[in-house]
Amino acid sequence: MSKLIIISLIAAFAVLTSACNNSKKPSPTLNYIVQGEEITIPDSSNIKAQIKLTQVSKESFNLQIYSAAKIKAIPNKYAEIAAPFNGRIMQSFAQLGQDVNPGTPLFSIYSSDYTDAQKLFLQARQQYLLNEKDYKRQNDLLENGVGVQRDLENARTLFENSKSEFEKSRASIRIFGVDPDQMIFGEPLVVRSPIKGQVIKNSIVVGKYLTDNSSAIITVAEISSVWITASVKEKDIRFIQEGDATEAQVIAYPGEKFNGHVYHIDEIVDEETRAINVLIQSPNRGEMLKPGMYATVRFTERPIPTVFVPSTALLQFNDKNFVFVQTKPGTYKRQLVGTAETINGRTIITEGLEGSETIIAEGGFYLLDAK
Repeated sequence: MSKLIIISLIAAFAVLTSACNNSKKPSPTLNYIVQGEEITIPDSSNIKAQIKLTQVSKESFNLQIYSAAKIKAIPNKYAEIAAPFNGRIMQSFAQLGQDVNPGTPLFSIYSSDYTDAQKLFLQARQQYLLNEKDYKRQNDLLENGVGVQRDLENARTLFENSKSEFEKSRASIRIFGVDPDQMIFGEPLVVRSPIKGQVIKNSIVVGKYLTDNSSAIITVAEISSVWITASVKEKDIRFIQEGDATEAQVIAYPGEKFNGHVYHIDEIVDEETRAINVLIQSPNRGEMLKPGMYATVRFTERPIPTVFVPSTALLQFNDKNFVFVQTKPGTYKRQLVGTAETINGRTIITEGLEGSETIIAEGGFYLLDAK
């Protein structure tokens, strides 16, 4: 036998021996099998006993949403009053904290602009009365056969023009809140409150000269009820409706709660904060809520069918929450979900689950490395 044949026999024997030895070793147990998006756990898997399942269901629940907010005066119950024209303050009638009604005097101001308006009104009234008298006279003359039609037409034209100017001058006086028939020429203009409320700001300085673009010197507000403007996250806005009950708290009064209801929901999303302004109307008990205060608002929504899952079922991937949903016995896939608050070990699911799925409640982390 040649040396080449002997070497071949030895190599063949070695391969055969190796094959026999390998056949005696048990094959490794697979914990799971990945096929596309699905993960199957064989019955022989070492982790099968660690996987606990639960049936997802819906139940009626009052979802509660919290939001930062700010107290504001209701616009039509709030008035910032400035000088109506250039002039000097002559007298102050208002006191800080004073209750006022529409028409209550606040301050008086002397201005040549107002005096000019008075003068124009008096002149227009005088011319109107003269033209009216002449028109009536020409009409009487014509009716008695001694007048001229052309003179009557001229008198009518002058009368109608002067009447128009007179009405314009009356309107210019009424703009200042003055009754033209009660006006006394040369007297300062008395500025009056346009609304019922309370003087919450008073910067009147007697003798100070103001211009028509000066800032407001007195503020009147009726704050028996106020706006609470809340900033609600975009993802939560679908749970809020007009008329929903709310409850607000402010740091100035620990433990105090101020009830209200949703009055209006803005149509526009703030592109920077991704939030939507929600306007709440709230009775202001004892006028404790002051415009400018910050508040925390709790929205109590009407009961709606809500999906809960055990908090242990939630896993994270790239800052997103997901659960493993069973597609058939022993086979699962990842399902991204939106979440809200957690209550007694259960988390509210806002999106991703319908409420009839079977999911992994415990042990899902064993499948995190499945790819």
